[in-house]
Amino acid sequence: MIDPKFLHLLFSTASIERWNDQIRPVDFVELDKQSHKMITAWLLGRIEEEENRTKIDWRRLIEYGVCEFMYRAVVTDLKPPVFHHLVKHKKRELDAYVKKELFGIMDRKLQERFEAYLSSDENEIERRILGAAHFLASRWEFGIIYDFHPNAAGVTEIKERIDSEVEDYLDLTGVRRLEMGIKSRNFLETCAMLRFQKRWAKTPRIPQTSVLGHMFFVAVVTYLLSLEYGACDRKLYNNFFAALFHDIAESLTRDIISPVKYGVEGLDELLADYEKEAVEERLLPMLPPYLRDEMRYFVNDEFADKIMVDGNLELIERVDLMESKYNSDSYNAIDGSLIKTADHIGAFMEAAASIRNGVNPPSLQEAKSGLMKKYQGFSIFGIDIEKILAGLA
Repeated sequence: MIDPKFLHLLFSTASIERWNDQIRPVDFVELDKQSHKMITAWLLGRIEEEENRTKIDWRRLIEYGVCEFMYRAVVTDLKPPVFHHLVKHKKRELDAYVKKELFGIMDRKLQERFEAYLSSDENEIERRILGAAHFLASRWEFGIIYDFHPNAAGVTEIKERIDSEVEDYLDLTGVRRLEMGIKSRNFLETCAMLRFQKRWAKTPRIPQTSVLGHMFFVAVVTYLLSLEYGACDRKLYNNFFAALFHDIAESLTRDIISPVKYGVEGLDELLADYEKEAVEERLLPMLPPYLRDEMRYFVNDEFADKIMVDGNLELIERVDLMESKYNSDSYNAIDGSLIKTADHIGAFMEAAASIRNGVNPPSLQEAKSGLMKKYQGFSIFGIDIEKILAGLA
């Protein structure tokens, strides 16, 4: 079972500020950065696949990305120059420290994947894509800081260093496109802006998570649940990225709180139709044409269990069949029920963390108790969700 302490550690990145030694017009947190990075990695990887016929091991890329996230959750208090100095000169000792912090709260499957990440070659295509995505996401953040006060001490040097790091990845077609083009850059820009849309509108919380950070946390939880029940490679890919993009329409509509969405009769269906239209008219045109069908598959009916048969979409009513019958790459399946469960685990974590931090308005207490009641005695694919929520409480 997923250790609640492990989820608490990952969620702590929502409180870890980035660039906190710089003059900033807004706050940046690690969870949002990791989300932006993995969205960028998806785009870079898919461009390499489609345009250069490069073989990408997506399970490996996702797992390396999650492992890098776990690594940073342990050592992210280190400033980047210090961190990179330690990696260069004390990598073995730093790795040992991170493993010591993580392995007591991770199961054996995850430990094996973390060991594989630590022993991997940084020149593997999956590592290079993640490296490029890291620097591109960092540069996006720092661009705001630089524009806010370009004459601050040391700012120009940091900008030049990040730019030079990005230049090292110009062999990747996607990086060159982002440097020269408009459409793909605007797609990432639209996604990045979700860091400024806060979850739980009108409800004070600590930490005050964003839509962007929530999307990534749900993707990581979905990955962990998929790994636990033994999802096939294609499902693991689909589940992770469908979860990562599950709220992307909110970049066009803003977050609409549940009491409003479900309190007005017929409003939820109307909003769903509006979101689909907005995605079609405003979001998909920013993507290369060969990625648009995949994005539709990810984000339309995002919580539905679905498969593709001969290019045709089929919705599956029986959840158990997703594990017993449709857990094969050939079905190109998405476990929408699993993503919905992960989404609720994310919401529960947000409410429980704030309550534990002393900010506990009635709406958060009601949400927490409501989710506990909803998942009482509930399991999916043999995973006891009630037990996970009880541990998070």
